[in-house]
Amino acid sequence: MPVVVTELHEVGVTVLSRWIFNCYVVHDGGAGRPLVVDPGLTSTTAAAVELVARLGQEPPVVVATHGHVDHVGGLPDLDRAGAELCLPLRIRDYLDGEVPRGPGLREIAKVRPVLREQRVDLRPLLELARTGRHTGLGGGTARFPMGADHWLADGDEVPGAPDWQVVQAPGHTDDSTALWNPSNGVLLSGDAVLSRRGRAWFTPELCDAGAAARTEERLRVLPVGHLLPGHGRPVVGTGLMDRALGPGERP
Repeated sequence: MPVVVTELHEVGVTVLSRWIFNCYVVHDGGAGRPLVVDPGLTSTTAAAVELVARLGQEPPVVVATHGHVDHVGGLPDLDRAGAELCLPLRIRDYLDGEVPRGPGLREIAKVRPVLREQRVDLRPLLELARTGRHTGLGGGTARFPMGADHWLADGDEVPGAPDWQVVQAPGHTDDSTALWNPSNGVLLSGDAVLSRRGRAWFTPELCDAGAAARTEERLRVLPVGHLLPGHGRPVVGTGLMDRALGPGERP
């Protein structure tokens, strides 16, 4: 199955997907530069590089919402292409020796409804198996040989993409973040919020339920008009966070 391209013209975003894995290209992050978010697969990353070249702008700013390989696997390719890489600050702590936490198998199984909603394509899993050997979090270790140009903390403006604010969103992982654009109501939620059947779903795939509850409380009050999740299809509409399902609800 090739990369599926979805254009969200009203907010200037291109969605590049294979199965449940989404990479987003914001055509202009606010300073005339593209912003690439969550380049997890080498195939969607290659499509992002091609799109950025067609846009004819400066090398992009790249943000990973957290360190799992399905969100960072394409970082080495973008680094070689001259992109400016931004990672959550907590990843620096992992590289300094802190052991990263993540959801267990029981929690991972809770997101099966998202996996089933879109046509299954197992080839991305082979990509992730290859890239995960050298990039991302796994097995209690952090592998980021390319490092980062910027480490993102809560409340930061994304360097080179001033329209976007960093929102700490732990719960799925301790380093989980989201990106919020208050000018157009777009939330790039990473894995803090998924989607299923046209509704936002605060992920039940957690390593810290208390932190996730605080994240949910914080994100629910945002006037989101476009939810762009790490997994699942984009959700568009007014009041969509009011209708969002909690992690204990079945979509």
